[in-house]
Amino acid sequence: MTEKHQPAPLVVVLGATGYTGRLVTARLLQTGQPFAVAGRSPERLKELQISLKLPPNILLITADPTHPETLGGLFRPGVGLVINCAGPYTLLGEPVVRAALEAGVDYLDLSGEQAYLAGIIEKYDGLARQKGCAIIPACGFEYTMTNWAAALAAQDLGPLESLWTATGIKGVKASHGTQLSVFQALAKRGLSWKDGRVAVKLAASSLRRVDFPPPIGPGWAAWTPFGELVTLPRHLEVRNIASYMRFNPFQAFLLWFLSPLLPLISRLAGPVLAPLAKGPKPGYRENSQWAVMARAEGTLGQRQVTIQGRNVYELTAIIAAWCAGRVLQPGFKLSGVLGPAQAFDPLEAQTYLGEYGVTWETT
Repeated sequence: MTEKHQPAPLVVVLGATGYTGRLVTARLLQTGQPFAVAGRSPERLKELQISLKLPPNILLITADPTHPETLGGLFRPGVGLVINCAGPYTLLGEPVVRAALEAGVDYLDLSGEQAYLAGIIEKYDGLARQKGCAIIPACGFEYTMTNWAAALAAQDLGPLESLWTATGIKGVKASHGTQLSVFQALAKRGLSWKDGRVAVKLAASSLRRVDFPPPIGPGWAAWTPFGELVTLPRHLEVRNIASYMRFNPFQAFLLWFLSPLLPLISRLAGPVLAPLAKGPKPGYRENSQWAVMARAEGTLGQRQVTIQGRNVYELTAIIAAWCAGRVLQPGFKLSGVLGPAQAFDPLEAQTYLGEYGVTWETT
């Protein structure tokens, strides 16, 4: 008697026609993972199918997070995971998370807004555990790298007194969705982790000199309300966490000087500048270089982890597809709202991403 094999679970890419969504779709096509694409415009979905030479029988699903009643089509039989690439997530993410939980389907996204992450953890972690669903936001380049670097830096050091992360990027222009997310983030006070508890802090209200390796190089980094400040305390015993973003000296000190006014500036300028934001040209992707650092100090010593690579948007697509594959493996049993270092083994990520020119150094 011939054994029948169940078909592989289907991945649905929501926001597939956007800048990063197209990259994620192209990456899934390369891996051979069965998938469908979804977005607000049937015409743009058809154009995507033609331009990427997607299979003629691929599912093209019309769904719009601003109209939650349209999201049911994402969760048809056979769907095992939704990758949400439709940002800004502060505005568009929660309806998709809620719909995924109602359907009992796993979910991941590429979010970068700290307030969104904190809200999803607070509202949906318990429900996700009850449903047996994994809700994994922040699976893009910036937060996976900082979370994995921090987890490796903290390993076996006992309770931590301090942990900080810093990100430096050179030669890249943010996508339209990323720029909208930045406006959303700056319009609010950020959450920090101080003395073992959540605290509120203004973006760019403190600076740190960070010795990034070449080609990024040493420079000033401004305190930035990144997602690791809300994800890492959930699985690391740590008293103080800080996260920083490198800027050139003029930008860093200007942001520091304007820090008390950034929420007001963002609220006033965001609606004007957002329609003018344009994504990076292909050359920006190939030429971009980045470095992420994490330093932990605990009762048993200290450790610093530095990760470097190129092409942040292409890498985001590679990471998202890899994370999707891990979630869909039969042995993946985690549930709840999970940070990248909770959901995925940093050492496995290190081995996999080494094939794509990502280097890891521990000192």
